Amino acid sequence: MTAPDSLDPVVDFVADGDLLLMPARERARLLLIDALVLACAADTAPGGADLVELGAGTGPHRCWFSNARLGPADAVQANAAATCARFQEDTDMGSWSHPGSFVVPAAVAAAVEAGTSLGRLIDGLIVGYAVTSWLGGAGAVAAAMMTRGHRPSPTFAPAGAGAAAARVLGLNRAQARHALAAALLLGRGSLHSVGSGGEDWRLHNPGAARDGFLAALAAARGMGTGGDALSGPLGFLSVFAGMDHAPSSYAKPPTAELVLDVWHKALPTLGDNMAVAVVARELHARLDGGIPDRVEVTMNGEFARFPGTQTRPPYPSLTSALASVRFVTAQLLLTGRLDFADYARRDDPVVTALADRIEVRPDDALDFTDAVVTIETAGTRTTLAARELPATLFHRDAAEQRRVAGEILGARGVALVDAVLDADESDPAAAVIDGALDRFHSAHPTIPSMR
Repeated sequence: MTAPDSLDPVVDFVADGDLLLMPARERARLLLIDALVLACAADTAPGGADLVELGAGTGPHRCWFSNARLGPADAVQANAAATCARFQEDTDMGSWSHPGSFVVPAAVAAAVEAGTSLGRLIDGLIVGYAVTSWLGGAGAVAAAMMTRGHRPSPTFAPAGAGAAAARVLGLNRAQARHALAAALLLGRGSLHSVGSGGEDWRLHNPGAARDGFLAALAAARGMGTGGDALSGPLGFLSVFAGMDHAPSSYAKPPTAELVLDVWHKALPTLGDNMAVAVVARELHARLDGGIPDRVEVTMNGEFARFPGTQTRPPYPSLTSALASVRFVTAQLLLTGRLDFADYARRDDPVVTALADRIEVRPDDALDFTDAVVTIETAGTRTTLAARELPATLFHRDAAEQRRVAGEILGARGVALVDAVLDADESDPAAAVIDGALDRFHSAHPTIPSMR
């Protein structure tokens, strides 16, 4: 017998609690009325009415996945959710985060709002990625954050999204300061989600991206903030990282070069598993199939210690397999494939038996994009390292991006990529994005809902 979940009493109350106490019901009715009254009086507070429908409703913005028309903040949230749905968005190790799902949607929405060019949108992307990476303190702030249980992506996301939007919207220095100060303190998200096999990670980045974008819109409309939001006693570093002073890397300002360190995820699994995964896929391609007698994985030590990577079978949920380097390695060695349909094999006894036999060795000297896999079959040992594979698996060029788009979306995906590649920086950003989406959706008018 296991101890009952500590949430059991709460869940019992939520699901079946006695709510018939009349004084409580009368009080709840008054609380409802009070909220309605206060909401209707928003225009009596200076600046209150300006923020009420900020970014909500319908508008010229597109949900990239469904093609629905949305208001700006709603579009940021929807597009962030779609971008991180496959768990495959890009990775920045300076911040241990995935900026593609929060910087890009915010920057695009800001460009549509501002009616500005593709070049200005690209400026915003560079700023958003660079600020996110810089805030990570060359990994020091991110590491301290994770020690306290915070998931870096949704904790850095408001600031990254806010910085990108502020640049694209053309905020002046004072407005940009207010946007960043507000965004810095809006982070959220626990490491518990992925490490426990939960699906609630899907809610982290979308809400955080929306918050950062709204901070930029609000600052543009005159919202002010207090000082010391970064390093004050109750500022970002203290609250989220438990740090009483800034890391040494903060002595230098962010630079555009930081975007060059961002790498892509070739397959839908934790970034921590990526180097191992691409090696396992290549080993399958090079060998004649069969089930290895023994598998040894050597991976970056910090990745090996990340919550969820070491999970052994069974895999009761999609995320438990998605996070496990053992499952991912076994699946790729056996089949050479890893997409969401393949996670259905998390109950396959052949896959799980191999996953359970995989030996994982942490090596703190290994780079984040390197790993070594050794397999032994019938007395023959084969070893391959990620550093021996093409660098474009992690740092894509245009050809590799086209290949990946074709692999995931077919010809329509390649058409979308080409529309953006062919555009000039002077072209209106909204027209470029709309044109790319039109190429995709024109051949695919209805898209099934994500399940």
